[in-house]
Amino acid sequence: MATESPILFIWTKNTTGGMSPEPSCNLTRGPLEKVVLPVLYSFIICVGVPANLVALCMFLQQYRKHGILVYLINLAAADLVNCLSLPFRVSLLLLGDQWRESSPICVTSMILINFSFYYTVSCSTMFLAFISISRYSMIVKPNNKHLNRFYLTSFAQCACTITWIVTLIPILFLNLNYFFKEVQLIAGSVCYNTQLQYGKRVSAKAFVTVAVMFLVLLTMFAFSYASIALELCSVRRRSTSQRNRVIHVRAQLIIIGAMTGFIVCHLPFHVYQLVAGLHRLHNSSCLWLLQTHHVKLITLWLVSLSSCLDPILYFLLSKSFVKRSSKRERSS
Repeated sequence: MATESPILFIWTKNTTGGMSPEPSCNLTRGPLEKVVLPVLYSFIICVGVPANLVALCMFLQQYRKHGILVYLINLAAADLVNCLSLPFRVSLLLLGDQWRESSPICVTSMILINFSFYYTVSCSTMFLAFISISRYSMIVKPNNKHLNRFYLTSFAQCACTITWIVTLIPILFLNLNYFFKEVQLIAGSVCYNTQLQYGKRVSAKAFVTVAVMFLVLLTMFAFSYASIALELCSVRRRSTSQRNRVIHVRAQLIIIGAMTGFIVCHLPFHVYQLVAGLHRLHNSSCLWLLQTHHVKLITLWLVSLSSCLDPILYFLLSKSFVKRSSKRERSS
């Protein structure tokens, strides 16, 4: 069993002209990395893989296809891929300080972890955006022909295909640039190293850009779901049927749950990435990154947790929004 690598120190000039020690980018593992996170990620794997497989099978067996169902199929596929990549992250947490930074197993694991995570999260966010637009057009703007395209099966299939392809190109480029241009392998350094996780200016700019885009999408989600909730509230007040009122209340609760789950799981990570990216652009010191590294680890886990929560919403949404949309199709 290899011993943990100590935090190394480099000497830098301080404001008084003297020399002061500053920690380098090498990390040591604590109880969070050794025990807590491996257990939490194992929970996501055990729950998320079968849940998303069941969801995919159920969606693919649906006879009547429509836009929301297509988006849900692709969202479940992205969540499944993310769950299947988590064993590599668990291995890094458990064995990362035993692998050398330049070893093939370290480089391969880190590339798979980073690529699969950012690729699936980016695609999932876009699929959720398409779903929110479809629901908004279906409930709030049913006569808007431009927005109604998002509900069409052919449009949804095309939008999802383009999302998978277009998202692949920048993620692949940034990932390769990250490991083969930005990372400087240090002799004797271990795989569990913040240099592999933060990169330089290109990666920092990418983090900031993605975080800003996410905040824009989050604003759109909030607007669309708030509009849907208000519309359902208005319909519930006009309805004379107690059963319809119960249905609309249930739909509103689902909307609140979906929005709350998305914010709790995704917002902390993107806020951290925005702050960390801006820090890297204006400060090359690793001290702040070392001090906040546990924050990043926890926010990463929260994003992966959404892969478990999404299947729960699949079944709830299929009973509320999907049935409602099918009735609209038959009436038209």
